[in-house]
Amino acid sequence: MKRRDLFAMAAAGAAMDAPNAKAAAKPKTYVLVHGAWHGGWCWKHVTPQLRAAGHAVYAPTLTGYGERVHLANPSINCSTHATDVENLIAFEELDDVILVGHSYAGLVIARVADRIKPRLRHLVFLDAMIPVDGKAFLAPEVSAAWAKTAKDGYLLPVPDPASFGVPADHPDMPWLKRHLTPHFLPALSEPVQYKNGGIAGVPKTFIRCTQRARPGEPDPAEAIARGNPEWTWKTIDSGHDVMVTQPKALSEMLLAIA
Repeated sequence: MKRRDLFAMAAAGAAMDAPNAKAAAKPKTYVLVHGAWHGGWCWKHVTPQLRAAGHAVYAPTLTGYGERVHLANPSINCSTHATDVENLIAFEELDDVILVGHSYAGLVIARVADRIKPRLRHLVFLDAMIPVDGKAFLAPEVSAAWAKTAKDGYLLPVPDPASFGVPADHPDMPWLKRHLTPHFLPALSEPVQYKNGGIAGVPKTFIRCTQRARPGEPDPAEAIARGNPEWTWKTIDSGHDVMVTQPKALSEMLLAIA
């Protein structure tokens, strides 16, 4: 029996008395991928709620962040992070995965989908970047300009957590400040090169955090996802770090994914 199945059985047993017994009867597998500057730690208010409903949940920390910050080096890019997630799914022997990518991790989960599409059930772009095949997130001239001010030419400094939509007086603000680590410029300047159609053919949900929206400006993600039969478009009244500011509402959205 696969480790994943043992975990799901144990989780389902623990959730027999939970209100969401229907969800517990058919366990799902979630892989939650954090965004820039963050780590797997950022999901700490979400993972217990998904597990309490009887599901298997994995929240890896990508190479160079969080407890893996000691591995930071200029060769780390988005492909490195896609390999992190691909290897987790392979070594944990996961299938039928609901793969969630927050912010920068939209670039990561899209690459993962291109590599191991048959193992995925659903992609969730959580206030996330949607890559375009053949293009990098940053134009070459922008990347070159940023490299001049990045630490050692490749590390983007940690911004004020308030820029993630977390209020200054939020109880988790000190926790965020302690745990955020620099982001890798090469991860934003590496062009996407799909070999297997990218995210096409996988059911997808985009969740837009509306407190981050820019009034009067077009939303590029909405232009791609809303009305597209392969996509479900949802919104949530939260700042960008919704897993911190609205973990219950986010968990309910993730649990509702078929």
